[in-house]
Amino acid sequence: MEIKLLAFDSFGVRSQSTFVQTRDAIIHIDPAVSLAPLRYKLPPHKREVQRLIECAKVIEEHARDAEIIIVTHYHYDHHDPGKLVPIDIYRNKIVYIKHPEVKINRSQMQRAARFLNLIKPIAKEVRIADGNSITIGKTVIKFSQPVPHGVNDRLGYVVEVSISDGEQKLLYTSDVEGPPLPEQVQFILEERPDILIVDGPMTYMLGFRYSKKALEASIQHLKKIIDAGVKTIVIDHHFMRDLKYRERLADVYKYGEEKGVRVICAAEFMNRPIEMLEALRDKLYQEEYAPGEIPDNIKEILEE
Repeated sequence: MEIKLLAFDSFGVRSQSTFVQTRDAIIHIDPAVSLAPLRYKLPPHKREVQRLIECAKVIEEHARDAEIIIVTHYHYDHHDPGKLVPIDIYRNKIVYIKHPEVKINRSQMQRAARFLNLIKPIAKEVRIADGNSITIGKTVIKFSQPVPHGVNDRLGYVVEVSISDGEQKLLYTSDVEGPPLPEQVQFILEERPDILIVDGPMTYMLGFRYSKKALEASIQHLKKIIDAGVKTIVIDHHFMRDLKYRERLADVYKYGEEKGVRVICAAEFMNRPIEMLEALRDKLYQEEYAPGEIPDNIKEILEE
């Protein structure tokens, strides 16, 4: 199994875009990328906008090679209605989507309807992911039942994805923000992946939109996942918007080391430098006051 992490927060953008190739299938999960419209009351710096455009091109190149595209939910850092990444990437592809009408909030339901109108005329087939599976040769792709996006369902639901090639298993959680809830952990423990790509705790909003209780629950759940036999945990996305990220999960890093489990971010997995551009936005402006030029047509997909 070949795994390429194409765009993640530790690269300097908001995304979890993941490309997986087995002997039987070429799969792209969540081919989209975005930025925070404001951080420290500042708009994206030009370095962030440059990285956004770079990552969008990489995502497009890989998505065109994919046979199966998976969309785990309808936030703009996980799906793109043709703004940065051309909608043509879905042409002649089998597309698995989070159910557009069940276990979904109003905002995502509206986005899903718009997205489906764009891809249905060009996709080879559009299938519901929730709770389903597909077998292609020795490759098995399984989808969880919808789980909450974070500590509750205010932001809707996501589906988790497990991919096995018969020798190795990868599991991608999408936006679980921790995971703080037992239902978010259940699929992981059932699947027992070798490699886990997990959206970590949203600690950059600790005490505001993310509680200490949720952080502690996430720590305990990550330890339970380590005990279940995972070999590598790639923890990123919301988590890598906090410059104190290692301090926040010190117990998990230590526990992983004791158990012989790698706990790393996406940049480390891909052997590239960690560039937390959003978390460093105020510093970037101190070095050079250079707001990024954002074309009007992509302002819509900058994610709050």
